[in-house]
Amino acid sequence: MPDARRFDGLRRLVRSFALRTSLGIAAAALLLSLVGAGWGWLRAEAALRQELDLVLAGEAEGLIRDYEAIGPQALLDAARVSARRDALLLVLVQTADGQTLAGRMAGAPAALQGYATLRAPGEPPLRALGALLPGGINLLVAASLSAVEDAARALAWTPLIAAIGSGSVALLLGFVGARGLERRLASVSDVAGLVTAGDLSRRLPQSGRGDEFDRLVVTVNAMLIKLEMLVAAQRQVTDDIAHDLRGPLQRLRQGLEEALADRRDDPALALGIAELDAVLETFAALLRIARAEAGAGTRQAIDLSALVTSVAEAYAPVAEEAGRPFLIDVLPGLTLNGDPALLGRMLANLLDNALAHGAGAVRVSLAAGPVLVVADEGPGVPVAERDAVLERFVRLDRSRGTPGTGLGLALVKAAAQAHGGSVVLGPARTGGGGLAVTVDLAAAKRATVEPTQYAL
Repeated sequence: MPDARRFDGLRRLVRSFALRTSLGIAAAALLLSLVGAGWGWLRAEAALRQELDLVLAGEAEGLIRDYEAIGPQALLDAARVSARRDALLLVLVQTADGQTLAGRMAGAPAALQGYATLRAPGEPPLRALGALLPGGINLLVAASLSAVEDAARALAWTPLIAAIGSGSVALLLGFVGARGLERRLASVSDVAGLVTAGDLSRRLPQSGRGDEFDRLVVTVNAMLIKLEMLVAAQRQVTDDIAHDLRGPLQRLRQGLEEALADRRDDPALALGIAELDAVLETFAALLRIARAEAGAGTRQAIDLSALVTSVAEAYAPVAEEAGRPFLIDVLPGLTLNGDPALLGRMLANLLDNALAHGAGAVRVSLAAGPVLVVADEGPGVPVAERDAVLERFVRLDRSRGTPGTGLGLALVKAAAQAHGGSVVLGPARTGGGGLAVTVDLAAAKRATVEPTQYAL
């Protein structure tokens, strides 16, 4: 169970809006940085080449002045000095037809005039400037482009590294923010689940920081308080009516019975007593539901297997008299801390419902969990009505032509929730058909965790 919750939390975190926004920001930063890095590399290389061209032009002018003042020997001496391996400036002196007179320069063409980039296998690229001098001498001045390309590359890497760093920070902050938001919203989800399950006393915790989440918590809690008051008022009105009218109706019934004792041939009195019995049963059901929802009753450790078996065996003769098979499948030794009277009434309502409105065989089963199932082979309940019939006074027979109060399944739901369980209606057979009412008396322990104590 913890692994499943951890996986669900990770899946929600991956789908988090904050994390997806951070991923988008990081991706946009990297893309823009790549474009900026390429543009910066091109501009930096062009600017550095231009600076190098100016340096070569200045060196070439100086050598030409020496040539004009001293003669060819000045060029030959400069070429021999540049031939050393540690020379930064390369000088090559050629004849007009390309024969080398002094110096070295890999990839040098014959009679170069103007600027050119020279590339030779195994040698660094060179930026060269050639000039044809009077007397049939071709002068080439060159310098390595490696420093220019390294500098341009370094300038291009700067925004990219900065983008990677900022993107990583954005992802980290996005992950932290998404995790914090997920932990805050988990509290809302847990409380909402408990409120939906019927615990209207739950409230969202506040962080005390007074931020927008705390303001939202105040609003939501005010709504929950109002909802609890409205539901409580509605229940109280119903319960008060049932309680206050029960006494007068009991006295009325007693009077009718006394009148019927003197006039046994009066069918109207017998009918009136039967109708009063139905009304009194409705009021009794309402009061039982109110007690279940209020948590009243005696809680004790009970042998649930024995209780279910006892109640089911009491209904077996009724089913056999109606010609319906009655099956009991109870796992022995299951215990529960609860109200035996309420649990017995819950099972009795389920069996009454199956015998009155169902058909075919009736099966009562109790499995580990504990999980109680009462199934029959009748028409069942339409999918759209399965949640509605668990509420008060809801019946599939809208015309109220069949006996019943519409409170039987409502009491089942109230009793199950009072014991931390849930009620689910479904088909009794795999292919559909029939009705199976499943009362999971441990649903709250398995599926509901206390709200995470992180303020919204």
